Amino acid sequence: MYNFSVLWKNEVVADVSVAEEDGIKTLNFIKRYTDDVGKQPFGGTRLDLARVYEFLENRWFERGRADVAWQLEGLGLSEYNPWEIVKKTHGVMFEDFIWVRFEGEALVWEDVKIRD
Repeated sequence: MYNFSVLWKNEVVADVSVAEEDGIKTLNFIKRYTDDVGKQPFGGTRLDLARVYEFLENRWFERGRADVAWQLEGLGLSEYNPWEIVKKTHGVMFEDFIWVRFEGEALVWEDVKIRD
């Protein structure tokens, strides 16, 4: 099971739950807490597993980057897997204040931010 919250700084803007059984992932739910387009990555009506995966994949470097092997090595990963990458990076990017906190974590923005 993959349960996580999407935050804008310290504001929870969405909760996501993805189940996995026999290697097959299914979306349980996406619960949105704001419609602010600057904060909400799951706007609109399309709320499916592909949308969650796209969101996670867009929270890090693109798959075809020349230095992808070096980046993965730095994270301790052997393959490009957006789920695992975001678990390690929390999806923090310099361009915005959106990040991911996984179930059981007590992190706040101040713990993960790379800029003010």
